[in-house]
Amino acid sequence: MNNRTVLRSTNGIGDNVEEQLIEMMKPEFNFIASNPVRACIIHLLVKAEDLNHAMQVEEIAFRTGKRHSVVIYHLEQLTGWKIVEVVKNGRYGEKGRRNIWGLNLRYPNLINSIYSRILKFFYTQSELEKMCNSNKNVRTKR
Repeated sequence: MNNRTVLRSTNGIGDNVEEQLIEMMKPEFNFIASNPVRACIIHLLVKAEDLNHAMQVEEIAFRTGKRHSVVIYHLEQLTGWKIVEVVKNGRYGEKGRRNIWGLNLRYPNLINSIYSRILKFFYTQSELEKMCNSNKNVRTKR
C-alpha cells in the first residue's frame, strides 16, 4: 500500500456531504498541512491503526516534544476542521478532561486528502517520523 494508510468511514456519512466539506476546506489545506505540529498530530493518528487511530494527549505531547497546552490547542483547531474528535473524556478530580483524541473517521476522504497534501508538498514520511520522535529521547533522559 505504498506507505500510505487508507482510512475507511465508520458510520456511513454520504460521499456527497464529505465531498462538499472537502471542496469548502481546500483553501485551508495548505494552512493545515504546513504546520509541523498539526502535521505530526495527523501523522501519529494515521499511523495508530492498532489503537483505532486515537491516542492520549499525553502520548502525543511526549512523542512530539511539545507542551500539553500546545497539543490541545492544535487538536482543538483540527476539531474545528472536522479532522479529529474527542474519543474519550475522563475526570481529574472535579474537572473533566478530554483524554483521548482520534481521527474523525466519518470523513476518511478529508483526512486522506490532507495527509496526502502533507506528504506531497510539505514533509516526507521520514521527516514526519523524525519530527514526531525527535524529542522523545531528549525528554526521557531527564
